[in-house]
Amino acid sequence: MFFDQTDRHQQMAKIDPRDTNGDGTVSPQEAAAYIQDYMANASPEERQQILRDYIGGMSPEQRQQMGNAIVNSPANPVQRVNHEDPNDLADAYARTAQAPRQDNGKSPLEAAFSEGGMLSNPMVKAGLVGLAGMIGSRLLRGR
Repeated sequence: MFFDQTDRHQQMAKIDPRDTNGDGTVSPQEAAAYIQDYMANASPEERQQILRDYIGGMSPEQRQQMGNAIVNSPANPVQRVNHEDPNDLADAYARTAQAPRQDNGKSPLEAAFSEGGMLSNPMVKAGLVGLAGMIGSRLLRGR
């Protein structure tokens, strides 16, 4: 079960979100897969709380970029998001992370962060890895 994978949570909690060149412990794709697993296993309340905390730490420009990237991704089920509303953006992110895998075996979240994806910018990837670290840390502290 996802919540019993202490080694995986420890790995995510130790990552350095500034390591965007792919030579660190966790790649953005691994972080995306971890986030998708979390979203699939956490309660709706836990998902919303972690995403509200994550999005609450973003600048308005970062929220706008994330919202635009989410709705512009062809693999994403979300068609519209209000980036000025943290709850709406958190919901859009959660729906993206929980969407079924595509024919290539990737979730829409993983595809968006992969090479050439809508969110393949190194700073955006650092944010994804940072969210995985936030989730791992919270799970190690006992949720």
